[in-house]
Amino acid sequence: MALYPKSPVYNRLLDHIERMPVIDCHEHFNGPGGRPAYKEPIAALTQMYVWNDLCSAGFGIPLRDYQKLADVEVPTDEKWPLYERLWHATEHTAYARVTKLVLKNVYGESELTRAALDRVAEKLSGMDEARYFKIIEEAGIRAMMVDVLGWIHGDMESFLEGKKTYPSNFYPLAPLPEFHLTAINWEYIQRIGGLAGMHITSLDEFLEAVFSAFQKLIEKGAIGLKDQSAYIREISYDLVPKSDAERLMNRVLSDPKASLGWPESKPLNDYLFHEYMRYARQLKIPVQVHTGLLAGQYERVERSNAAKLASVLELHREVRFDLFHGNWPYLGDLLFLGKNYPNVSLNLCWVHIIDPAYAIELMERAVLTIPHTKIHAFGGDYCDVPEFAAAHLTIARQNIAAALTNLIEGGWLEEEQAVCIAKDWLFNNPNRFFNLGFEEL
Repeated sequence: MALYPKSPVYNRLLDHIERMPVIDCHEHFNGPGGRPAYKEPIAALTQMYVWNDLCSAGFGIPLRDYQKLADVEVPTDEKWPLYERLWHATEHTAYARVTKLVLKNVYGESELTRAALDRVAEKLSGMDEARYFKIIEEAGIRAMMVDVLGWIHGDMESFLEGKKTYPSNFYPLAPLPEFHLTAINWEYIQRIGGLAGMHITSLDEFLEAVFSAFQKLIEKGAIGLKDQSAYIREISYDLVPKSDAERLMNRVLSDPKASLGWPESKPLNDYLFHEYMRYARQLKIPVQVHTGLLAGQYERVERSNAAKLASVLELHREVRFDLFHGNWPYLGDLLFLGKNYPNVSLNLCWVHIIDPAYAIELMERAVLTIPHTKIHAFGGDYCDVPEFAAAHLTIARQNIAAALTNLIEGGWLEEEQAVCIAKDWLFNNPNRFFNLGFEEL
């Protein structure tokens, strides 16, 4: 079967979907000030995920050579021999398809050649602030959920102090891993306290400071919590007695030189996570959770299978969970959770370019197995490169049209029903889930 049906139904449906406004359910966009430097064409065209494929293709190539490819100060001629070799090895992946769409739609080039790169270089200066917002608008992205408040960006304190603001259609989420790190020391505990103007002397005071920080973040515009702890630990959280967590916290509090590492800190980390789920219930905010594929190389995907969250989902029944990335490659586990747990929604951010065939199958089977109001169909998951998010959305729209066309032509849906489902997936469902208040389509 072709990935994209060659039929009038598909063409009509795609036309409808391309004209629908979209709520982008996951990005790392700070605004134009966070953009990478547009100074060299290979670096400009090879943002984020496609680097993973280039690295996967380049066994034995020294890390310093990869770093040169991303360095905007290294001349294109110096990069081209290695880049050409790696590009030809990866150019048919979905990540590379994003680069091809950017090359075509933004720079007017149909093929990535050395001569094309020179022409791209001449146009890089046009990627200014106005172009940043125009690309988002032209893509039909009405609102964007952004994960940008972590200390790695230095934005949490400045956001709370009102020094950092975001465009009106950017909706930040509080970065949950920042509040339950796997490595804990005295300075970290007191920095959390500083968010609430407190000096921490106990576990109870630490929790009081976190709750106060959550309240302040929400007052400033944060609309939920987002947890990507799968990058640093397995997403399986035990119910831990408070005394066990308190004993570990007190060990660090009693000695400013003491620290906890992993897995020693797990009981405290688990205890804190469950407390934060109770805060989410009390504050009536959703929780986004990274599940499935981990970016980069040499990661163990089994630790991020959403199935490991089942006990959390079952216990915290009044908390709304938004599970990420189609849980790739664990499709059946995700469908089970969406079907069996009323408090679970499926967020398809990133998965459309991880594996388009998987995304199409997931959406087809989701219609058959779970209420279609539980799907959030798109999130670009890029960092301040709107042209890449827009290209990702192009692929996502094609995937949605393909999945729904298969169901129409298979006799499961009427065409009008498929259009309504697409509107819900792309706009109405996240609008309701995140309480954005837009008029529904």
